[in-house]
Order: sequence, then C-alpha cells, then structure tokens
Amino acid sequence: MKSEPTSVLLIDDDVALLEIIKLMSERSREMTIQTAQSAKEALGTLEQKSFDVIIVDYDMPEISGIEFLKILRKHGDTTPIIVFTGLGGEYAAIEALNNGANFLLKKGEDPRHQFRELVTMVKKAMERSAMGRALGTTQRIIVDMINFSSDPCFAIDRD
Repeated sequence: MKSEPTSVLLIDDDVALLEIIKLMSERSREMTIQTAQSAKEALGTLEQKSFDVIIVDYDMPEISGIEFLKILRKHGDTTPIIVFTGLGGEYAAIEALNNGANFLLKKGEDPRHQFRELVTMVKKAMERSAMGRALGTTQRIIVDMINFSSDPCFAIDRD
C-alpha cells in the first residue's frame, strides 16, 4: 500500500516561485503543496488544516518569516519549519535557528536544483519529526546548515 505524499504549506510573496515549486511538486508526486502569499494568509489556513512541513520565506511584507515562526512556536506548534531565503549570511541562519526553524534553505537560480534540495530537506524534517527532539538535534541541524550552505560558515560550540 502506497503512503500518502508529505503535505507542505509553502509561504512566499513571490507568486512565480510558488507556481514553479507547486508545479514541480505535482509532477514529482513526492509531496503535495498548498501555497499562501503571506504569513497572515498562512495563519488562517493553519486554523483549518495542519501540514507535515511548513516552508516560509524569510523576507515578506507585514509579517516576516521569522515573526511567523515565533507566532507558531509561541503557540506550541512543533511542525517542522524550513526558512527559505534569498538573503545570504550567518545572521539569517542564526536568527532562524534560534527561533525554532529546522532548516534554512537559500534560494538559488536553478529551480530544478532548488526543488531537489527542498525535497531532501522536507524528507529530513519529516524523519526528525518522527524521531522527536532528542538530545543532539541542534548539533545535527547546525551540521546540516553548514553542509547545505554555499557560503563559507562556521559554528562555535560554547560548551
């Protein structure tokens, strides 16, 4: 018996990006994507339906991806969240992870490559969600963030 595809809520103010990713997802049949053009619209959608994974753009008008993330985590929502950003640098990554994001994905130029990375992150987020937040999860997230980043980066273990 075939399992259900992963349900994903994709939030971005770039309509063309939403359409491309949704189309690729329909063709791949690996996940079903519902889209929202703003965090406010997404919050309304989440009142009606839950998702396996949420992907949110870092930089949006009105409510940013980070503010959206803070709202969900404040209300106890533990849905895995991938922050999608066109901005580079450590600041966006640190801010996203410190506020409860599971992954940070940098927007790229090649939509097919971007989609493959997105599918990989969604699968990893689902695996981790199934495992629960065991000790060492933060370290694995940081290692994955460093491995997925095309920018040079480092992490300091204060312990």
